[in-house]
Amino acid sequence: MRLSQILSTAAIAALLPSMTIAQAPVPAATDTTTADTTKVPRLSGVEIIGRRPGSLARIPGSASLISNAQVRAQQPVSGNELLRTVPGIFLQEEEGFGLRANIGIRGLDPDRSRTVLVLEDGVPVSLAPYGEPEMYYTPPVDRMERMEIIKGSGSIMFGPQTIGGVVNYITPDAPVVPRAKIAVTGGSGGSLLAQLGYGGTWGAASANGSLLRKQARDINGLLFNVTDFTGKTGYRTAASNFLAKLSVYEENSNATYLGLTDSMFRAGSRLHPAPNDRLRLERAALTGLFEHDFSATTVLRTLAYAYRTSRDWQRQDYSYATGGNSVIFRNSTGNRDRAFQVVGVEPRITTVWSLGHVASQLDFGVRAHREHARDIYALGATSTANTGSVRDDEVRDGQAFSAFMQNRFFLPSSIELTPGLRIETFSFDRNVLRTRVRRSINGRTTNNPEDVDIRTSDGIVGVIPGIGAAWNARPSFTVFAGAHAGFAPPRTKDALIYENPLLAPDQQVPSPVSLDLDSERSWNYELGARVRPGDFVAFEATAFLLDFSNQIIEPSLSSGSVAQAALANQGRTKHRGVEAAASLDLGKAFERPYSLVVAAAGTLSDATFSADRNIQSGSSVVNVRGNRLPYAPRFTSHASATLNHPAGFVLRVDATSVGEQFTDNFETIAGSANGRTGKIPPYRVFDASASYTIPKADGLEVTASAKNMFDRYYIASRRPEGIKPGLPRLISVGLRWGM
Repeated sequence: MRLSQILSTAAIAALLPSMTIAQAPVPAATDTTTADTTKVPRLSGVEIIGRRPGSLARIPGSASLISNAQVRAQQPVSGNELLRTVPGIFLQEEEGFGLRANIGIRGLDPDRSRTVLVLEDGVPVSLAPYGEPEMYYTPPVDRMERMEIIKGSGSIMFGPQTIGGVVNYITPDAPVVPRAKIAVTGGSGGSLLAQLGYGGTWGAASANGSLLRKQARDINGLLFNVTDFTGKTGYRTAASNFLAKLSVYEENSNATYLGLTDSMFRAGSRLHPAPNDRLRLERAALTGLFEHDFSATTVLRTLAYAYRTSRDWQRQDYSYATGGNSVIFRNSTGNRDRAFQVVGVEPRITTVWSLGHVASQLDFGVRAHREHARDIYALGATSTANTGSVRDDEVRDGQAFSAFMQNRFFLPSSIELTPGLRIETFSFDRNVLRTRVRRSINGRTTNNPEDVDIRTSDGIVGVIPGIGAAWNARPSFTVFAGAHAGFAPPRTKDALIYENPLLAPDQQVPSPVSLDLDSERSWNYELGARVRPGDFVAFEATAFLLDFSNQIIEPSLSSGSVAQAALANQGRTKHRGVEAAASLDLGKAFERPYSLVVAAAGTLSDATFSADRNIQSGSSVVNVRGNRLPYAPRFTSHASATLNHPAGFVLRVDATSVGEQFTDNFETIAGSANGRTGKIPPYRVFDASASYTIPKADGLEVTASAKNMFDRYYIASRRPEGIKPGLPRLISVGLRWGM
């Protein structure tokens, strides 16, 4: 990471107020007239559920927690492994190590996690949360303590995306007693993980730091190295808490869009199809959190964040041979160099108040947010060139302001009613500085790059209401229901397009065209129950419906974007289904000295086009109404068994099943020669992990894991540009201490 980038990010953040942390005071769930104002005495990141006993039970909708114990037992190589254990979530693999998460919730397209709001300690991590909400950077799971997931109406407190849900990665707190931590793991494919950390608390001050190195030499042909540093420091006074966090990330890999052709996959190939492709990803982020108690019942929290992400992707040009079964590489590259800067501030107040004999908790706040993107496409003259002549160059800017509130009423008969409202405004503009221009010269059409200065702008406003209800029939049984509006702004480069019309030699280049794309909008409903009759058994089931009035489907420029604008705003879809999860600790149930937890989660969903939609397919037009949406399997499931023995060993086995998927709007079954379309058959993958804490060795652990232990060869995805096989068998062994 270049020092100038880190310092520039730090300078931006230093100008901003700072923000929040521990969990707010909340009324006791079992008492509708009094409030429990006890605070968690720790410096922590922003949490969307919290860690107090009963926090999950108070959520008026479906939500899940992934504990630190699960993270340690599962020994994941990516966050995908953890999220697969959550009902309603589907993970589309890309390279097997989760370097770019593709998260889909309840039948939504998982591509680059565009419909899911992904946070780290409460701060968005996508390239540009409003204008380009794509997960090219994914927080390394190796430095995470736990994860939180909300899919219900509570997601409107976080934005801008409120369609699929919220996933929050949570980093560790500083330990109370100063200590170091070390982890080293090596495995097949030349994989290596090395992690060093130190932290502690000294009076009112605390600090925590972690340096991570992760790499592989040959995983399905993938090679990569990741260096990640995260540092946190905090200070606590009688009425205030302060926390500052710095994160620096750098990745170098041969990641590629290109996948295998059909014949390559059938031959059992695991070769990397584009060995000359290179991706360099850099990210620096600063977060400030400040919390002040005005009284025992009112807390002000202010979050300030700033980050910069650069993504330079060198990809060798290619074409398909006749028939499409083989790839012909050219002696040239296309270099897609993009840089994003994001800055924002979000104060919010939490207060406990009473309306007559009804206690309630009110959360309200605002957010100001700004983002800037620079997008350059350069033509390289050799197969390994990472620079060249600039073909396209543009700048995109966006400014957003949001206001939100949510009030939880603690009604008699153990009923909680939680209405909420979020308002989003987003104004955006696009300035094209260089692009290809079609001109008619002496009867001949050219399409050469030219320096231009063409600009256009647009804006949207979103009103996002929601309401949730929970009936705590007894401490062990909760029924919940919710409804909220789903909202996601269109990507700036989709909403404002340059059409490249045919011009005369001296004719001025026109401005980009606004497609007047509305935001993606849906109504999301759910009804469910949580049951925990004892400390050894738990069950949750939820029925859901996502009804889209406008799911944006990118227009086809080749067929004329203006003509396609109405079509792009008519993507009506419905996602309906049932999800459930259960766990049983047989050790506790039979009063054994060990813990043996058997858990299962499953989702049955149906995501389809719910209105007439005519799409060009070759020379014909096809109405896809009733067709299933791409990459929306009807059935997914996960099962696990975890043995935790007081002798010091932990054993865990996981099984993941994914049903068949279609990869286009036409439900095409036969695989295309180039591998890009065709049905993806169902698959099942098994993982195993084990650890042993050596007695009298100050907590030293030996670890081992086997991912895809039966080495199943399956299609994980057919995009972006061909078949991506799933992660091959990966065997790892290691040591960890103080973790």
